[in-house]
Amino acid sequence: MNLAYVLALITFIGWGSGDLFTIVVTRNIGASLTTFWTFVFGFIISLVVLLFVPHDISGLTIPLLILNLFLGVLLITGNVLISEAFRISSAPLVGIIIQSFPAVVLVLSTFVYGDVVTLKQWFFIAIIFIGVFLCSVDLKQLLSAKVLIDHGTRLALIATICLSIFFTFSRTLISAYGWFLPSFIATLCFPLILIFMRSRKEKFIAPPSLKLLFFTLMIALLIRSADFALNYGLSIPGASSIVAPIAGAAPILFVILSSLIFKDKVSKQQIGGIAVTLLGIMLLTLNP
Repeated sequence: MNLAYVLALITFIGWGSGDLFTIVVTRNIGASLTTFWTFVFGFIISLVVLLFVPHDISGLTIPLLILNLFLGVLLITGNVLISEAFRISSAPLVGIIIQSFPAVVLVLSTFVYGDVVTLKQWFFIAIIFIGVFLCSVDLKQLLSAKVLIDHGTRLALIATICLSIFFTFSRTLISAYGWFLPSFIATLCFPLILIFMRSRKEKFIAPPSLKLLFFTLMIALLIRSADFALNYGLSIPGASSIVAPIAGAAPILFVILSSLIFKDKVSKQQIGGIAVTLLGIMLLTLNP
């Protein structure tokens, strides 16, 4: 099988199934602990990969390192918020909101890097944002002037912003010193979770069972493998046209599996929003 297809499938499966384990673990031990142990295992996996990946640190300057660490803080924050959103809200709903971040990255890139977005792409982006709006805002509550967005949805939206900023500005770092090191350096910020936990007086423990320990390892393995496969695939000339569309379909796998496994309650309006968002993501991915 062509390497591009292998990398695309790794990303599709990793992103489409990794957070299924996140949901289970975070609903048992909480968002902070789940994120901390996931990043610990992810860091260990990254250390192994580091031995086999060529990289050039000559482009790493102090300003870029500071930017990289700042983006790492956003990455950590976003992942803690994602875990908490999964803990308290509907899994398919949270998942589809978070998976809309590529559309936000595309918009931000037009302002930061001057990327050209076609009229067709703006139309697809608008579809995604309409879908996210339907997922997030309760129209009945809007008419009655009550609380419009529940707490879990708010966290998912903030997490989406964090991830969007991370992936937008990671492009500067990747251009300077390759596709691997920016993500690796960002993961070095995971000890900040312990400071956050201490400030909230949260108890620090290891995953209390072999099952949860295994699930935490699976989160790191699936999601980090997906990240590596995508970044490597995009770095291969001509492979992005294969890798990006297949990887972009990962939300479909996640929504189907999470709906079947967790059976979280989702309103008819939110189901419509999920469908609209998925449609927009697929159109944007398949029609660059």
